[in-house]
Amino acid sequence: MKKKILHLQLLPLLSGPQNVVLHILEGLDPQEYDIYVASKPGGAMVDEVLKRGYHYLPIPLFRHAISWLDFIVFFQLVIVFRKYRFDIVHTHSSKPGLLGRIAAKLAGVPLIIHTGHGAPFFTGQPHLTYTFYKTMERIGALFCDKLVFVNHTHRLYYINQHMIPIHKAVTIYNAINPELLQQIESAVLKKKDRNDIVTIGSIFRFSRQKNIIMTISVAIKVCKKRNDVQFVFVGDGEYFELCRLMVDSNQLQDRIILPGWQSNTAGWLAGFDAFMLYSLYEGLPMCIIEAMHATLPIIGSDIPSIAELVDNTNGWLIPSEQPLQLESELHKIINAKDSYRQKGLNGKNKARNICSYESFIHGYKSLYTGD
Repeated sequence: MKKKILHLQLLPLLSGPQNVVLHILEGLDPQEYDIYVASKPGGAMVDEVLKRGYHYLPIPLFRHAISWLDFIVFFQLVIVFRKYRFDIVHTHSSKPGLLGRIAAKLAGVPLIIHTGHGAPFFTGQPHLTYTFYKTMERIGALFCDKLVFVNHTHRLYYINQHMIPIHKAVTIYNAINPELLQQIESAVLKKKDRNDIVTIGSIFRFSRQKNIIMTISVAIKVCKKRNDVQFVFVGDGEYFELCRLMVDSNQLQDRIILPGWQSNTAGWLAGFDAFMLYSLYEGLPMCIIEAMHATLPIIGSDIPSIAELVDNTNGWLIPSEQPLQLESELHKIINAKDSYRQKGLNGKNKARNICSYESFIHGYKSLYTGD
């Protein structure tokens, strides 16, 4: 008899956490698992779920911000979990993780797994906000059988802070599926070398987490000082229109390119010379893993989760929220084109070693079967 499994996500986008869900599900045997996905309806992730033949359950009242509607969502989840009698409920990210884990426990779900795609509390938050999210994480940990961390840094922090028992905590590095890997490698083989201009690119959500306003501001300053670089920022989100206005007002539309959300990430990666992600906080960025497989050197903010992927052998780490230093380092990096190829090759080898899809799928399957 098939195991009935539900993955609970909040936003129906196709950003990092949602792609991780799809990569997990693609590795499961449909003869062993009856697969369900639940989220707020109406986005690209829902289309992908349905295209793959999985069951989809909409949760219309899900909201990203804290809301009184969360109480209604919580009781809806309890009802859904009891109705479908899932063998496994696997929650993702902070709000679905808290509501979903408690609801699953009340509904009597036998196995409850949560993957935290980065901690919801981070340095720089107001003290009350930081304390609130940390407390919520402590509570959530009481209601699951296993808590999956996508990096070692967060797992060790939670254990050392006594937020979770060590037997519940496991690290499984994110990875990309073989199909996407093949697309990236095929696109890179067609890449044409250009010596006249350096293209620094990124693929991400235009959000506060990604520090996109500061990133765009620095890109504008760099472009005004030199003509041998262009920036490409692929994606959309709440700050997209503001970023477009910043670029347009400086008449740099041809040097700082904002194509919006794109599905062909492999093709865009093949057009970059280096990849940049200057985030405030992260779990384990899928976009960096994809860029490493595309043989791109990485320019990253020096935060622990990115530092687990990037060092001076495959890129450059720059202190977070230091725009003057970011600008200064970008000038040096643009001048160091001769180092790109070797750093990119080193990064590809590193991604193969620590972000293996086989290890990724084996890790989650082991949790589902109790091995």
